[in-house]
Formats: sequence, structure tokens, C-alpha cells
Amino acid sequence: MRTPVTDLHCDTALEIQTGADLTSGNPEGHVDLERLDRGAVTLQVFASYVSSALPKGRAFRAAMDLLDGVEAACASSRGALVKVETAAEADRALLRGAKTAAFLAVENGHAIEESLTNLERLRLRGVRYMTLTHARNLPWAASSGEERCDFEGLAPFGEKVVAAMNEMGMIVDVSHVHETTLRDVTRLSRRPFIASHSDASALCPCARNLTDDQIRVIAGHGGLVGINFYPGFLDAAYAERQNAELGDLFATLEQVEREHLDDPVRKAEASRGLARTMRERMAKVRPPLDRIVDHVEHVVRLVGDDFVAFGSDFDGVPDLPEGVPDCAAFPAILDRMRERGLSEASIAKIAGANFRRVLESNP
Repeated sequence: MRTPVTDLHCDTALEIQTGADLTSGNPEGHVDLERLDRGAVTLQVFASYVSSALPKGRAFRAAMDLLDGVEAACASSRGALVKVETAAEADRALLRGAKTAAFLAVENGHAIEESLTNLERLRLRGVRYMTLTHARNLPWAASSGEERCDFEGLAPFGEKVVAAMNEMGMIVDVSHVHETTLRDVTRLSRRPFIASHSDASALCPCARNLTDDQIRVIAGHGGLVGINFYPGFLDAAYAERQNAELGDLFATLEQVEREHLDDPVRKAEASRGLARTMRERMAKVRPPLDRIVDHVEHVVRLVGDDFVAFGSDFDGVPDLPEGVPDCAAFPAILDRMRERGLSEASIAKIAGANFRRVLESNP
């Protein structure tokens, strides 16, 4: 019997926005219904990424449009993909024949346009977590993507956001945030929070990853870390080669985003072109699937097996490890975890039970 898998983060909403049909297949991307089924992904969180380049008045609408797209994909799936908001709803959907339960998330608090009313509207749409920042500082939260900010951590409005999310049962996601923002979330949050798609800085030092102390803080608060599958966050040699060969790739991708802000299709085409170039030039240093397991094991050794999960970032990254072409690779990842000595009980926690606990702690 296959072990069911929960994935805390994919950016497939952007693929849907540019015309991908998850029912008939999505060859340009990492996720579609057939591959979710092959990967035994019974719970997938679909993140709606909102660019910080979008001006006020458009960011919230962009989030709602992406959520509309995921809901439309569910509606056209003939019951294979079902939007849910709770673990109990996911259980019922799967018992009724669904292949995958879809949870909604928003990536980048820029989406709420400094409005708690907009935050509440997202929760009413079924959004279960929000990543506070992306790669740029917000007026109310500092990001790990920038070295400087006019303030540290959370500004007063950011503190209100965390309190409101706790109150309405929306999980706080600290992937992408600055260390001072994580510090403030730890001080303020009354509920477990997550880093939905982050890796261990001890294995791959970069601002985007989490130090051991930060991982301990998240675990101490009852949260979890979703391991990101991007080689540039998994492997130091890959990250060094990427910087030497391609410079700041993500700054380049951000420039593409700005140039095609009003044309998602052109933006997707340009981003795929950059990703193809990157995969060709980075092939010799691409890490194996084992590097994902290295990060899982690091977190387990550090804080135990209750505080780690998967947060692949499928359809949001330009490259993946060898042996991980798409979401159908999860059984191979779990098999490697078994080969390296992780018990079935630990694997069951990492593959799904840990996120269920956090969901139930944020009703």
C-alpha cells in the first residue's frame, strides 16, 4: 500500500492561470492530476503567489483571480480534485472518491494591500495559510530577500496581521521572512506556525534557509518546516555554481516578472526560457534526490520527526534534483527515506500527519 503524501507548497495556480489543464496533463509543469495520483499526493496545498511589483489595487484582485483558477480546476476535475479547508473535510473527500484534496494558500502578504478586511476575505475564500512576505520587504514585514529595511521584523500593522490570522484560523507561514520577522512572529503567535517551503542553512547556507536555532524555535512553537526541493536551497555546491554562472537568477526572474506584469502568458514563456538555460548549465552539479532526505534527516536529528514535512515548491522553481522530475517522484523519495533508516511511523508523520496536527491547531 502506498503512503499518502501531503505537499505544503506548489505554485501550480500560476500554471492554471496561463492555460494549464490539470485534467488532461501539464507537460510544461510539475503538477497535474495524473501525476498527483502516481505520487500518492492526497493533500496538495496550492499557493497563490502575488508579485510585490503589483501596485495597490491590483494585488488583492490578483490573489482572488488565482484562487478562482484553482477552484475552477477542482470543478472541472470530475471529483478527482476537491477543495477543502479542514483535515476532516479532506478525509471525507477522499472517502467519496477524490484523488487529491486541495487546500488554498496565499504567498506574499502584499496580497492583502495593508487591509485586515482583505485578509478576512481571503480566509472566507478558504485560504488556510499566508506566507507573510516574498523576496521583498513589505511596509509591515521584513523579508530575507533584502539586506536592509527601514524597521526590524514586524511593524505595528504586521503585528495586527499575525493576531488576526491566529483569531481566524489562518496559519502564519514564515518562509521568505527575515530573521527579525520570525523573531516577532514567535513572540506574538498563539498558535503553531510553519515555514512551508524552506531548507536547513546548516546544509546550504543562504538567507532564504533556516538556521538550526530558527528550526528549534519553529518546533518549540509546535510548528513545522516543509522541505523545499529547489537545488539552490538544498545544496551549497549548486548554489555557488549558480551564482558564478548565472549571477542573481532570482533578480533576473523578478525583472522578467516586472516586464510582463500585465501578460502572465508572456511572463511564463520568458521564465521557462530562463529555466531551460539554467537546467542546461547546471546539469553537472545538480544534486541527487538524496539531498532532500539529507535535509529531512537534519531536521529530525535536530528537533525530532514531529516538526518536518514536504514543501516541494513544484511549479515555482526552475530546477529540481536528479530523480525528481515532478510530483510523481514522492514514492521514490519515501523509499529512499526507508533505505536510510527512517521508520514507517516517522515517514507517516513527515508525509502528512504533522501538517494535519498544525491544521487542527489553527481551527
